[in-house]
Amino acid sequence: MRGDFLNYTEKEKKGIDKVERMNLLFDKVIMPAIGILVIMLLLSFTISKFREKFVSHPSQTSSSTSGQPVQPAVFAQRKRLLSGYDGFKEAFAAYGYHPVKGYSYDLSLCKTVDSEMSLFQFSDGTLGDLTVINYFPTDKESSYSSLSMAVSSDRLINVTVKSGDESFSVVFTSTDFSAYKADDGAQFDAMMNVVSMDDIRAMYEIFETDIDNLAKNCSVSE
Repeated sequence: MRGDFLNYTEKEKKGIDKVERMNLLFDKVIMPAIGILVIMLLLSFTISKFREKFVSHPSQTSSSTSGQPVQPAVFAQRKRLLSGYDGFKEAFAAYGYHPVKGYSYDLSLCKTVDSEMSLFQFSDGTLGDLTVINYFPTDKESSYSSLSMAVSSDRLINVTVKSGDESFSVVFTSTDFSAYKADDGAQFDAMMNVVSMDDIRAMYEIFETDIDNLAKNCSVSE
């Protein structure tokens, strides 16, 4: 190309020189700069992904641990008892719990306390653990014909009350029964007309006491 360069006019020569200088600048300065920028962006992306995947976030960790209420020990105790049932069969039987059929759980146990009350313990690898307490008062002056409590977890406790032909059901989301599902407001108001909160809390105390006594019977500590 340099041999032909002599045949160009001065104006063309200046134009060619300008193009060649720009190409040189692009090759030696701009391209390396772009390469460095791309590498830096890739490195930044990689570090960001690394942090998201492997590095804990203190603010999220603290809120998830300290911001949530601690689950009562009775639920861990129940899980340990039911998951170890095969080794506690005799102790369960001595305490009054015996297997029953007809329920869609891997383990279904029932204990009849008296003519008014019975307790069920259910356990399943998929469905989890569940305790059901049924109470049928024989007192003719009682305002309700049955009171049932299904304790799934400390934030999922279903209470059902029947009075005559009417039935009311509320899902409570705390073990002190101070909170319930927002959609259950009307049911809660109606339920409180036929059963006292003391009766509901007493049912939950029966659940805790029963698990505690069963654990003692099985020589299982908290």
